[in-house]
Amino acid sequence: MGRRQIPVPQALERALDTALDKALGTERPLVLAYLERLRARHPGATPAEIVVLLEKHYRAAVVAIGAASGSAAAVPAIGTAATVATAGAEIAAFVSATGMYVLALAELHRIPVSDPQIRRALVLGTLVGAAGTPALADVGAGGGAWAHVINRPDREGAVAALNNRLGRLLLTRFGTRQGALAVGRALPMGVGAGIGAVGNAALARGAIAAARRAFGAAPRSFGPRIIDLG
Repeated sequence: MGRRQIPVPQALERALDTALDKALGTERPLVLAYLERLRARHPGATPAEIVVLLEKHYRAAVVAIGAASGSAAAVPAIGTAATVATAGAEIAAFVSATGMYVLALAELHRIPVSDPQIRRALVLGTLVGAAGTPALADVGAGGGAWAHVINRPDREGAVAALNNRLGRLLLTRFGTRQGALAVGRALPMGVGAGIGAVGNAALARGAIAAARRAFGAAPRSFGPRIIDLG
C-alpha cells in the first residue's frame, strides 16, 4: 500500500506561498551581514568550517521554531484548532530560516543572490530535496553542485521553468508534510512541542543534505569582503 496522502489545508498553502515570497525578499546586504558576523566571531575559521557553523545555527533555529509552535498545545485554553492555525507562523519562520541559510551558502560559494530567479531556484531546490532531481536534470543540472550550473548564462532561460516545477513540488511534498506536522504539534500535554521539534529537525536534515548536494564542497578560500562590519 502506498503512503496515505494528507491534503494540504488551503490556509497552510497560502502561508507557504507567503513565507516563500518573504524569504526570497531578504535583501542581499542582510545576508552578507549575517555571513560576515559569523566570520567575525570565528576569525580563524576556514570556509568549510563556516559551512558547518551555518548548518549548526540553521538546525538549532528550526528545532527551536518547531518546539515553540508545538508547545502552544500545552497551554490551558489553547485548543487544537487554534494550535493548527499557528502552523502558518511556524511555516513562515521555517522557510525564512531556510532562505537565510541557503542564501548565505550561496554567497560563501561566490554565487551572488541578486538574481531573483536564481534565488528562488536555490531555496526551492533545497526545500524539496531529492524530489527535485528530475526537474534539475531536465535543465542539465541533475548532478552534484547544481547551484553552480543554474548560475551559468546559458541556463538563464531554463531557470524560470525550473522554478515552476519546483514550486509545484514544494506544495505537494513539503506542504503535505508540514500539514501533517501541524496536526501532530497540536497534541496536548507537551507532546506537540516534542513532535514539532523532532519534525523540524528531520526537515532540517533533509534541507542540509539538499544544500550540500546543491553547492558541493566548500571553496578553499573566501572571496573578497563586500561589506565591513567595523
